[in-house]
Amino acid sequence: MYRPLISGIRKSGSGFSHSRFFLAALFLLSLLVLCLGGCQRKPSAASAQISDVGFFFDTVVELRLNGTDKQDLIDECFRKMGDYEAILSRTREGSDVWKINQSAGEPVEVSDDTAALIELAQKYYELSDGAFDITVAPYVTIWDFPNNTGNVPAKASIAAARIHVGSSLLHLDGNTVTLDDPRSSIDLGGIAKGYVADRLKEFLVGKGVESGYINLGGNMLTIGTKPGDVPWNIGIRRPFGEASDTITTVKVDGLSVVTSGTYERCFEKDGTIYHHILDPASGYPVWNGLSSVTILSESSVDGDALSTSCFVLGLDRGMELVESLDGVEALFITDDEELHYSTGFPRDTDSATSPSSF
Repeated sequence: MYRPLISGIRKSGSGFSHSRFFLAALFLLSLLVLCLGGCQRKPSAASAQISDVGFFFDTVVELRLNGTDKQDLIDECFRKMGDYEAILSRTREGSDVWKINQSAGEPVEVSDDTAALIELAQKYYELSDGAFDITVAPYVTIWDFPNNTGNVPAKASIAAARIHVGSSLLHLDGNTVTLDDPRSSIDLGGIAKGYVADRLKEFLVGKGVESGYINLGGNMLTIGTKPGDVPWNIGIRRPFGEASDTITTVKVDGLSVVTSGTYERCFEKDGTIYHHILDPASGYPVWNGLSSVTILSESSVDGDALSTSCFVLGLDRGMELVESLDGVEALFITDDEELHYSTGFPRDTDSATSPSSF
């Protein structure tokens, strides 16, 4: 059963394509977060392995399964991703999110998954004191980071959008979503990939998969360990370094590893880096001395939302939030490339001298 940490407990005290066009891009992406070591030749049934790539949520995705050669499992995961994208995409006409944003304040009936995701988002909003807010869509539209090569929006435009931002304007009653302000809108981009990854893992484990990983554009969710009961070794990218340049690595067993960083979608103008992690309170990119935040958690939706939340909160408040939660660890990297670990983060003392191997 799906049990995101957010339900819980503080410490006491655009469509898929099989085209191999994406393979080169996937290679670079995979080097960012992991490298597979010990590639096996023609496998036995016990050591069978299968992987495939696709394109969803505006990013290259990869699934790798160990101990099986059933392509139909991956095909079904791709089908599911297409279904999720069709209801959760902000820009796809006819999606649940599109209908909400076009509703002009009228109630909208949404799917169970959309309702569950919005409910989770509201809980993260409360947990983070407003640092995580899916109603930032008016800002997201203005900045348009996927296509913006150097346009800083006018202050007046951001100020005008600010009055339409705030999760207090969003209401969920069962499967009915209402935005009080007809000009408000939502964006689930900061949480959807984690939610989908969790659903895919739930499906694959239910089909008997015991080892593998789900890589949704750098949102890594592992299943069990590598063959031979060896932990997955996942590289954390050096901010603004090459895709293959890791600053450290982390060994995990069945956990999610999600990073939010200033280098992911950004542009530079007049010596200032403008990046896609926006402060809900101001409408501008967050400038607080952080370059990235990596979250380790059992649930990928937790990692997705908390990586953004902690980045917006900053090093001190973000670390305080992480330390208050069971089952969550974090690595904060500051602009000077100093690494700050939460108490239980599994540090890799060899990463400075050894390349990342998966």
